[in-house]
Amino acid sequence: MNCEQIAPYLPGLAGDEIGAETRRWVDAHVATCDSCRADAARLHGVSAGLVALQERGIEPPAFLEQAILERVDAERHRRYLPVTPMIPAELVRVVSDNRDALAQAAGVALAAGALFALWRRVRSNRPQAAV
Repeated sequence: MNCEQIAPYLPGLAGDEIGAETRRWVDAHVATCDSCRADAARLHGVSAGLVALQERGIEPPAFLEQAILERVDAERHRRYLPVTPMIPAELVRVVSDNRDALAQAAGVALAAGALFALWRRVRSNRPQAAV
């Protein structure tokens, strides 16, 4: 993994909001990368500071709260991969190594689609019984 792939997960790491599997590979990268370790520490400090403000009962200004809520709502609709992202070179290798299996799966899917279309056509041409 490289820093570009890890960066989107650092805020979730700081807020303890990522899954165990994702956390393992993010932690593994952060342990070996000074830049990401510094970013993670900074984000953890921000998270801890926000928790401390909340515990002291300090309320944010209304405009700030609204802006944050809008951003959270926008992020809620964003899709995250539930699995470890694969770098393009690795994806090419996996596809290349499994080319025969992927071709067979595509053939089965195509045959199933053709059979379904044929079944629908035959079924729609069948005379309907009078009720």
